[in-house]
Amino acid sequence: MGKRRSGTRNLSRRAANRGSGQYTSRPAPVKRASVFARLLARRLELLTLRHRTPSPCAPPYPFYISMKFKDLARTTALGMLDQLESPHASVEELFEQLSNSRLDARDHRFVRQLVTGTLKMRDRLDWIVNQFARRPISSLSPTASNVLRLGVYQLLWLDRVPTRAAIHTSVELAKRCGRRGFAGFVNAVLRRIGEGPIHYPDRQIDPAVYLSVYYSHPVWLVRRWVQRWGEVATEALLKANNEPPRLFIRLNRLRADLAQFRAALPESAPAPQPVGPLPDCFEVTQVEGLFESQAYARGLFFVQDVNAGLAAALLGARAGEKVLDACSAPGGKTAQLAMAMGDRGLIAAADRSPRRLRRLRENARRLGLRCLALCVEDGCEPAVGARVLSPGAEIGGTFDRVLVDAPCSSTGIFGRRADARWRRPPDTIARSAERQRALLGQAYGRLRPGGILVYSTCSIEAEENEAVIEEFLAATPSARLEPARDFLNRSAWCDRYVQTLPGRDAGDGSFAARLRRGAS
Repeated sequence: MGKRRSGTRNLSRRAANRGSGQYTSRPAPVKRASVFARLLARRLELLTLRHRTPSPCAPPYPFYISMKFKDLARTTALGMLDQLESPHASVEELFEQLSNSRLDARDHRFVRQLVTGTLKMRDRLDWIVNQFARRPISSLSPTASNVLRLGVYQLLWLDRVPTRAAIHTSVELAKRCGRRGFAGFVNAVLRRIGEGPIHYPDRQIDPAVYLSVYYSHPVWLVRRWVQRWGEVATEALLKANNEPPRLFIRLNRLRADLAQFRAALPESAPAPQPVGPLPDCFEVTQVEGLFESQAYARGLFFVQDVNAGLAAALLGARAGEKVLDACSAPGGKTAQLAMAMGDRGLIAAADRSPRRLRRLRENARRLGLRCLALCVEDGCEPAVGARVLSPGAEIGGTFDRVLVDAPCSSTGIFGRRADARWRRPPDTIARSAERQRALLGQAYGRLRPGGILVYSTCSIEAEENEAVIEEFLAATPSARLEPARDFLNRSAWCDRYVQTLPGRDAGDGSFAARLRRGAS
């Protein structure tokens, strides 16, 4: 959360820079800087217009190398933010590409912090800039806007970056990425912001507008949440979305017990702590070295949010059964089902994305799972163009249990996906619900009489959750709801359905409902 400002000048100077001071040193002189600045600005505009998503680590813009800008971390962060202006870019994929960059581990973390924080706090950053700039930030190019956002984020949110470093490095970025005079504009705006004070919308006049600006969420979503959850719960939800996401992992009991798992972790790492209502789920507080450890290489664990496992637990799959995971990628719930079944039986792991299924297969191999049969298909039309990726697997007929982890608006995981809140227009929920109804209807048709189906999302919107289930039950006499409280401990998040809420419950927001098919 940002540092609070009063009406007086109470901004404390940051005591230390990040690391050894390389971020406060002035870059080497650049020849023909104005020429490069113009070329780079044009190149960035073309990239945005063409919706390209080149890697920022390869590097994304060849001019960065030719200009020899020493601050590679901030340059990379700016390149990522510019690429994310395209609707086709994915922040997760860009972060994955960091492993191929010239950045060391410390700079990797700094880039992630800059990109994630700037994305999450974008609207609040823009509100602040507009108070102190002589022209609105919306009138600037995407690159110029991101230079200012990066500077304000460092100035107000990062204690370990001194004020002088936040301003100086932003000015240097402006010199290389902006037009003539832009560096002076950035310098003036950041200095005014540093002096304050900063004012926000009056909470008494319109609480939703205040919460939207202060916690940087779309106002249309905030109004919905205040109406459903109330102002206090909504503020807790917004605050939780802006916190750094916690890392949860699930133990692979097929390969190790708890003692063997802990022995394979890095020696310096603190012991993972059990968390959540389900067994074998742990929180990791020190990530460094985890994914280079023997525990990861030997497939002793996989990453899964503490609440993501509730849907698979509610399904209750057993050894020897035939199970359909209708929207399986990226595969966390698929792996959990396979482990619950002791890797005995058949799980048809279906998804319409071959690329995501290939990643699922790689992870299944690392975990040593053999009961999976992968199939490329659209769950809304499973009979059209289905393609089995597992030779010899027979996935036709009906299934004992079906999991429908439906694509959704993702409003329950805004804390984990920094860019998602800005990519959801108001009609997203209605469009998602239409597809979800189709997925549920098709999946139910593949369930044997007496079989169990669990419908789940990572949404906290009633239209995608309870409304989909209630409409389906009203139209399907053979379907019967089995309350989640009969299978999981009854609590604030578990009654007729499972509904977790960030800020109230640990972990992401999620929904799950369990249905049984009667005689047709």
